Amino acid sequence: MPRLERVFCATSWELEGERRAFYDTVGGVNEHHGIPAGVLFVAVTLTSVRDKRPLQYVIEENIQDSTYYILALDGDWGPTERNFERDYYLALEYRADPARPMRHLELLLRSKPDGTPPEFSAELFARGIAHRVFRDTAGFQDLVRGLLLDWLPRQTDAAHT
Repeated sequence: MPRLERVFCATSWELEGERRAFYDTVGGVNEHHGIPAGVLFVAVTLTSVRDKRPLQYVIEENIQDSTYYILALDGDWGPTERNFERDYYLALEYRADPARPMRHLELLLRSKPDGTPPEFSAELFARGIAHRVFRDTAGFQDLVRGLLLDWLPRQTDAAHT
């Protein structure tokens, strides 16, 4: 039986295409790499709701129960109805607690159409928040695929100890 690892991916409202592509990417990694290695990544996302505040408790439960958290943003933390700053800091808190499953979190930021980082990138760096920049859905998928493949050996190593 494969070892199940939850990957929660939250996306800005403008990144619905990336949210959907996340499922395809996780499925492909599972099929070609995860299942043969005895690991199954379980994809969890925030659906395309305009206002996430009524779902905040469920979102926090999903972050709490996940081993991995990917936050994909488009230009800022988001409007009041769909702001992810608190969620990001909650994931950091969970990652710091060895009693929780959270082990890795990544912040991904969509670039401007010409490929240059948005102004928000400088703000994140100034606050000491590491992040990766992607240009389009294909770039997002490449980043996520790379993260999952990077995380996979750690899980298979842990499964054999």
